[in-house]
Amino acid sequence: MQRLCLVEDDDIMRASLCQRFKLEEIPCDCFDNALEALASLEEQSYAALISDIRMPELSGEELYNRLLQSDKTPPPTVFITGYGTINQAVNLLKLGASDYITKPFDIDELLSKLRQIAPLLFGMAESHETELGVSPQMRQVKALLDRLADHDVDILITGETGVGKEYAARYLSSRIDRSGNRPFVALNCAALPEDLLETELFSHEKGAFTGAMRSRRGVFEQADSGILFLDEIGEMSPRMQAKLLRTIQERTVQRIGSERTMPFNTRLIYATNRDLKKMVSEGAFREDLYFRINMAHVHIPPLRERKEDIGWLAYQIVNRFTRKRGERRLLLPVTERYLKQHPWRGNLRELANAVERACILSAQEVIGPKEFGALSEHPPSVNEQVLLKDAIERYERTLLVETLQLHEWRIAESANSLGISRKSLWEKMRRYGIEEEK
Repeated sequence: MQRLCLVEDDDIMRASLCQRFKLEEIPCDCFDNALEALASLEEQSYAALISDIRMPELSGEELYNRLLQSDKTPPPTVFITGYGTINQAVNLLKLGASDYITKPFDIDELLSKLRQIAPLLFGMAESHETELGVSPQMRQVKALLDRLADHDVDILITGETGVGKEYAARYLSSRIDRSGNRPFVALNCAALPEDLLETELFSHEKGAFTGAMRSRRGVFEQADSGILFLDEIGEMSPRMQAKLLRTIQERTVQRIGSERTMPFNTRLIYATNRDLKKMVSEGAFREDLYFRINMAHVHIPPLRERKEDIGWLAYQIVNRFTRKRGERRLLLPVTERYLKQHPWRGNLRELANAVERACILSAQEVIGPKEFGALSEHPPSVNEQVLLKDAIERYERTLLVETLQLHEWRIAESANSLGISRKSLWEKMRRYGIEEEK
């Protein structure tokens, strides 16, 4: 679960902030001194840090500098500053802090800043399209992809079947092409026999072989000026490996049946679930091709090694089902805990199938652990009590969002439809962190 770290030595302000965060349902660890906060920050990961600057023993500035010197990257940070420490706050921004807010301040303004730097604290559905996961491992993968997006190098993504390698490639594509105007072309190299794969990759001219009734553009041409994703690169034959190596080295493609070569300007992303280094040692994969495609390596760990992502992903899958089918489904917190006990050897693909099956077969809106009884021959027992409050709040938030969307975010109409006052609707929206979709 994503948590907030608050460091404030003023008892009244700390209590006020903690109470508001509780009302907003933001899990928060509150500290009255920076030394205790530092110990906690070094021990666990936080979604964000809010810290006063002027504190006894250890200041907020010293706290941040110690975090920078440690092995852990500081979380997104907002500093609370008085008039006399504004210069310090500006210096901290230069070191990587996200923002600062001056005393006295409106808590809503602080929440607005917090929402920008750590949207996951306000509900998972708000930021799933820009996130790969909530676990430390996937946040590291996301940070690496963000850095690589700014460098024109080929990228190799590895990981077990079903971990989401193509999803990561599409995320990287969105970071490379923020306008969304450049093509993204994906090809599974294991899905085609060698002769068809050659045509799909390199194009062919009309009459190049029997059945070539017209010219065809291959994926290198289709993805020109965009991004080409070649999945299952480890399944290529030695002949295709040699032809691919020459193509990506020279950055030109030669159509089958043509003597002319055409240059292409394409960002290349490769993926495989195979151990290419082992294949090289066994003579099954060309060493020169391996070095060429492995200019930048991103590894996605299996789901069983990042259990924090299981509940988050399940929540996204349920939301996708609800939007697609128009049938409301709610996932109980106890169900999320149950899902974390399963090994998920098929990774995200297996999880998605299980959750979608539960959504389809469930006779009720609320999905409990019993809906996943077929996950294994000996499903783990769940003895934790299901809190009605949790289920009701999930349902209420979903109902509010759907009603607001239906009435195009017109507050008066939405409140009237729900049978509540506009003030009550505003209060509920603030409580659940609901904001109008732009």
